[in-house]
Amino acid sequence: MLNYLVESQVEEIKKKLDIVDVINRFTPLKKRGHHYLACCPFHQEKTPSFIVSPELQIFKCFGCGKAGDVFTFIEDFERVDFKEALEELAKMAGIELKHDARFAQGESKRQRLFLLNHEVAKFYHYILTEHPLGKSALDYVLNRGIKLETINLFKIGFSPPYPQLITTYLTKKGFTVPELIASGTFGQSTYGRRELYDRFRDRLIFPLADFRDRILGFSGRVLPGAKTEMAKYINSPETDIYHKSQTVFGLNLSKEYIKKNSVVIVTEGEFDMISPYQSDFKNIVAIKGTAFTTDQLQLLRRYADTLILALDSDFAGNNAARKSIELADSFDFDIQVLILGKDYKDPDEAVQKNPAFFKKQLEHTVSIWDYLIDSAVAVTDPSSIKGKKQILNTVLPFISKITNSVIRSDYIHKLADAIGSTVESVLDESKKISPGRTAPAVDALAPPVITPDSRLDRLEQHLLSLIFSANKPSILARRIKKKYTFSTPRFLSIFTLLLKQKNYQLNTFTSKLPPELQSIFQDIYITASGLNLEPLRRRLEITKIINLILSQNLKKELESISRELSLAEKIEDSAKIEELETKYNQLLAGLSRLQTNKI
Repeated sequence: MLNYLVESQVEEIKKKLDIVDVINRFTPLKKRGHHYLACCPFHQEKTPSFIVSPELQIFKCFGCGKAGDVFTFIEDFERVDFKEALEELAKMAGIELKHDARFAQGESKRQRLFLLNHEVAKFYHYILTEHPLGKSALDYVLNRGIKLETINLFKIGFSPPYPQLITTYLTKKGFTVPELIASGTFGQSTYGRRELYDRFRDRLIFPLADFRDRILGFSGRVLPGAKTEMAKYINSPETDIYHKSQTVFGLNLSKEYIKKNSVVIVTEGEFDMISPYQSDFKNIVAIKGTAFTTDQLQLLRRYADTLILALDSDFAGNNAARKSIELADSFDFDIQVLILGKDYKDPDEAVQKNPAFFKKQLEHTVSIWDYLIDSAVAVTDPSSIKGKKQILNTVLPFISKITNSVIRSDYIHKLADAIGSTVESVLDESKKISPGRTAPAVDALAPPVITPDSRLDRLEQHLLSLIFSANKPSILARRIKKKYTFSTPRFLSIFTLLLKQKNYQLNTFTSKLPPELQSIFQDIYITASGLNLEPLRRRLEITKIINLILSQNLKKELESISRELSLAEKIEDSAKIEELETKYNQLLAGLSRLQTNKI
């Protein structure tokens, strides 16, 4: 990992930038009391649970659990590493970064690769659009209905059959042979003069850019009439800046259109993305094949709630697609399918031949689960035993892994109707599948099962939030100490530190907290900031919480005494029975007194 001499610069950036102003650039914030509120930009929600504290300069989502400072936010939202977040925030703050030699060397290498790729793309584009060597390739693209304006927008190019042309061009620009090889576009022969070769030679070139419009690598497509042994498409290999699993083609141009309606159309190839984009269907991207990765879905989830799959008509029949659908469902996408029928093999052809039809089909997409059932029934006889089995084998692995239980139940009913069976029998079959499945990513966000101990944790954390919501929390804490002592060690530590404060000041208090309690206190404080209770209402709520905790403890004791009484009665130990009954009645009286107890 690259090291910065920036610890002081990080603090300088935090002093100059208000986290509220930074986050508000990316997602609208509304003031609520002492803090700011929004729907979380990291997961789908209708009720805002994303809170930003200007006092602590942190954010916290109580829905998905994301939390941190302004650097964490930029890293997560922009999908960048710390050094890139640092650079972006430094620009916002107007601070010139100073970094050590190792960073300078490493970052220089990355920047050189970006610059090199820019020059490579410029060269390829020139060959395609202005040089005789690219004429046949340009004719091919234009004949496919792609306009010159679109070619320029996507920086489409052509790699000529003579690699020395581009290598000479790049070396004259000052790039070295190791840099050319590090870019992944060029290799070096292992014999003879060890000349450089262009891995995209004689191919149509599509630059692969990130959402910031930086060219990471390239995709190359053979032209009609190429040697049969050549792969139709090849991509750049993995490099310091290009990672296939994190790349979504066209997102740099379509992200704002996707964000507008929170809907993204996903296609398989470059032309399937470019043609619709040219025809004003701009909320569209392309992936390679039918397999999503977690990184790609996380990236798209920032901009869209709905995925419209415009993939190969047979995409549901392979394991890669199945895993992709499960993964997309785990991100809580509304997954729809674009039906093009038998007349058009892909979005490129449909848009070129009948854009009105393409638009109509986009307005009438079907749920992925309906599509899976309907397409299976269409090609298999659901009235035969063999057909029923085949449909179940095809569809049930998908349906049984739907993360939303209500939706899963609905589609199990539909599947049962489709094959003329009972819901119970389909459920029995689904149980044979479920035990082997892995829990989807979204399950990790589900609320934990509340055990007695975790209930106590919740109550004590809420009690601390009530205390810190007061104008003078240290005074309130001293009053509560007379009635209640915290049981959970981490909350007891925070409470004990608060008792020692004569005049509570937030910054002073947080500076004295040990590192392991910082994030816990941040949760407590952010919750406290949103309570906005009148003193009487706060006192009643505190009384209620303490009574609940003490009542819970007394009930445990009463249950224990009841068990002891049963044993004493069995052996007819009258002295023990009398002792336990006295203790039992005292506890009952104590439980009764809690109803009127006041702080």
